[in-house]
Amino acid sequence: MVNFVLLAVTVAVMMAVPVDHFVVSPRAPGGPTLNTNQVGFLDHINHIVFVVIENHAYDNLYGTYCQVKTNLCPNTGDGLPAGTCVPFSPMEPFGACIRPWDFTAKNWSLDTPLPHTYLASHIAWNNGSMNGFYAAEYSGLDPFGHYNASTIPIYWDLAEKYALADNFYSSILSYSLPNHWHIVAGQAPQIIAANGTIGCDTCRGNVVAERDRIYLSEANQTKSIEDLLLHSGVSWKYYDYALGSYSRAISIEINETTNRIVTAGKAFNVLNPQAAKAESYNASFVNHFVFNTQFYSDARSGNLPSLSWVIPPGQDSDHPPDNSTVAQTWLASVVDAVESSPDWNSTALYITWDDYGGFYDHVDPPTFAGQQLGFRVPLLIISPYTRAGAISPTFGFFESVLRLMEWRFHLGCITELDCTAPLPIIGFDWTMPPRAPILFPTNFSEASYPYNPSWNGSSAVLSGSYVPPSEFTVFPDGETPDVD
Repeated sequence: MVNFVLLAVTVAVMMAVPVDHFVVSPRAPGGPTLNTNQVGFLDHINHIVFVVIENHAYDNLYGTYCQVKTNLCPNTGDGLPAGTCVPFSPMEPFGACIRPWDFTAKNWSLDTPLPHTYLASHIAWNNGSMNGFYAAEYSGLDPFGHYNASTIPIYWDLAEKYALADNFYSSILSYSLPNHWHIVAGQAPQIIAANGTIGCDTCRGNVVAERDRIYLSEANQTKSIEDLLLHSGVSWKYYDYALGSYSRAISIEINETTNRIVTAGKAFNVLNPQAAKAESYNASFVNHFVFNTQFYSDARSGNLPSLSWVIPPGQDSDHPPDNSTVAQTWLASVVDAVESSPDWNSTALYITWDDYGGFYDHVDPPTFAGQQLGFRVPLLIISPYTRAGAISPTFGFFESVLRLMEWRFHLGCITELDCTAPLPIIGFDWTMPPRAPILFPTNFSEASYPYNPSWNGSSAVLSGSYVPPSEFTVFPDGETPDVD
């Protein structure tokens, strides 16, 4: 085997990118008038935590959630319309069709392919007709399956006890990496936006290596939130993995016999786009990238930074075929860590899925500022000031959370998408005192919907007392907290 180390782009790679401030900071003299909701957020929230897991559309997780008003559902959600039947062929819109169906426990792990590349998502979308999923996915009926109260009780419990947005979208019709770029940068390098992937199954080593050189070049010229945070005094951490050296991160190992890529360095990790930027490895930034397991200790000690991005370990990410019950309990452990933190009363936790994962959603995603947005994904909003059971139809997309971070901490902004994105200050009631924490079970056998307050973990929460299950902090030999 031969190890190829891709050369870093030398133009400005070790320099922080200049920051452009396009908007007036909140509360600045002569600045925009703030509404009551914005004032409430500024007065109460000092910590924003953004958890991004993987690969599920809104209808796949919440398509049958709160379809009618009940004591558990003060609002109804925009789920699967009655009578939905998706045609096998978009060429025959009135021909044979597939009705969305209930997943069962055997569907917690899906072994069928669920393509969600740039090409597959555009075929599925079909210019807004939302009828190309069967052709795009070549996965049988799995794209049209959806979970429910018995299969994802923890996800539904989180919505029941806190808030859910049902008009929230991924940023681009493609897979994880370009969407993660939009999460931190409001933009993505063109090679992944145009092609949907860095490498491809049929490409050989030299072709892929050349594409990756272009990707690294574009990545190093893509301004992201770390550039806004430089010298800002705002504390932040990206909880995923420690970066190490850039030369190792950009290395690619190719098998001489097959001319196929064997391993690629962390610069090509699809969940941590800023790892592709050489500047991330310099002294100004490198210590902000830490293992996701550190989040628990930071929360427990009351040392949450002002801004946190939390990325799950690979096996806990909810990416098929990984078992969804594990993802649910991992997410519960993160929520429990925040709720039992001394920082709870000043924290807003946002949770979303990074793309649709090949699953059907019935809503045609809109455009914003000339950008065709990606498929709808859930957004959960958890805080001491969130109204239980709120379902908000307020429009938003990934850049909305980026904009919230920029706005709350006076950082300016980067592109038109994040500069003008609507703020996701939804589901809050600032007039009520902070709510006591409600812990969620991390043993799936104890989970149920509706939420059962009698389970053993729901007793009084002592600040700083929460310790996560060892399976989320101790990994098998050879594994690290991120196993992408």
